[in-house]
Amino acid sequence: MKKDAIFIGREKEVRLLENSIADHAKGICIYGPRRVGKTALINHVLSSLDPSSVIYYECVKGTYTYNLELLAGEVARVLNLSYVRNIRDIFEIIEAIKRECRDKHIVLVIDEYPYMREELPDGVLDSYMQRIIDMTKGEITLVLSGSYITVMKEMLEYGNPLFGRFDRLIELKPFSYLEAARFYPGISVRDKIAFYSVFGGYPFVLKMLDEDKSLFDNIVDNLLDEGSYVRNNVENVLFMEAGRSGIPSELLYRIGNGRMRYSEIENLMSEDVSGTLDRSLKRLMSMGIIEKLSPINRKNDRKKTFYEIKDNLLRFYFTYIEPYKAMILRTKPSEFYKTMIEPSLDTFVSKRFEGIVKEYFYLTVGTSAQDIGTYWYDDPKKHKNGEFDCVLKLNDGSYKVFEAKYLKKPMDKSLYEEERKKMKEIPQLDISSYGFVSSSAFSFDTQSYPDTFIDGEALYSLENL
Repeated sequence: MKKDAIFIGREKEVRLLENSIADHAKGICIYGPRRVGKTALINHVLSSLDPSSVIYYECVKGTYTYNLELLAGEVARVLNLSYVRNIRDIFEIIEAIKRECRDKHIVLVIDEYPYMREELPDGVLDSYMQRIIDMTKGEITLVLSGSYITVMKEMLEYGNPLFGRFDRLIELKPFSYLEAARFYPGISVRDKIAFYSVFGGYPFVLKMLDEDKSLFDNIVDNLLDEGSYVRNNVENVLFMEAGRSGIPSELLYRIGNGRMRYSEIENLMSEDVSGTLDRSLKRLMSMGIIEKLSPINRKNDRKKTFYEIKDNLLRFYFTYIEPYKAMILRTKPSEFYKTMIEPSLDTFVSKRFEGIVKEYFYLTVGTSAQDIGTYWYDDPKKHKNGEFDCVLKLNDGSYKVFEAKYLKKPMDKSLYEEERKKMKEIPQLDISSYGFVSSSAFSFDTQSYPDTFIDGEALYSLENL
């Protein structure tokens, strides 16, 4: 069942925003990528307040003067002050609010703030907002929200007029696997893993999923259908900031579903693009679209440093949708799915399952581990090298190695013993203990063995975290 009208999750952020408003914070900054739920969070919190004490304005792409005109109109409407409609000075608008609402705490929200800011020279509107925050004494709480991550982060840097001016910073990220599962609680653990591996953690996508339908039907409805809301947002909204920042779409296409070294990406890029590759990669990382990964035992080894797309939905899109758009248009969805997606889908999900296991440990290990990640090993005698995908570096410097398996059936004893033997044969690794994570549990008595065993149900039984 779709949950379009229900606000799900964000308990921590709701509490932070509610408490900050109740404490009459002078400045609050909320930022995160497009469609991550910033406006939904703000409106959810504002809905419990007196409407006459809330002024919410969402900026439009246009001039600063036009946005100021619309803001003045919204202030006039909420406070029933017709004369404010004609004010074209931001400070006069604020003074009018203070003058007319002396005995009332006003929450002024300027959503999509970068739109209002972009016409003016760098830092000008930020300096206006700094002065507004400084000139208030708690009678107005100014909330600035925005989706252009690079712009919003610039506001928080030393040297920007707004540096140090916010009482509360709230960064919204896509939901974790555990939070995303709250949108489809009635399906099996194996399907929860698959749904998250394909659709990721953006709330606007999760609200469109129907847990009463199969994974196949949800992929057809939301990704193979060219006119679907989700696919249109992926192609026209989530890429918007990348394009606005001058990042070529070719870069995302080249990375695709892979884990690529800098040199590998550079060799694939067009000559006119490769010269700006370093800057583009840094921008994509600051926007949370890609991530840079190194083994926890080779942090400074450039040869073992890789870039990959961070969001599961984008990875799926570049694996199965972007390269085959023309084929999708002329092929029945069921035929395309069976031919182009189904044969490799379990492999795709199994790699994303490793990410879920890492998320689980980030939520549970606390201070018992220094680091969580992959581990690169070399075996000169056997001319073999490779990588463990989920390793905890413990406080004593030793490592706890986990093998993650996305299986249709419970992991049996023979597979367990085979995997454990492989792990023990790797040299140069100070392993203190071993662990196994199976999406479909285990078919043997795990209590008879010294290792750690975690099944799929355990991954999803952390509701209180």
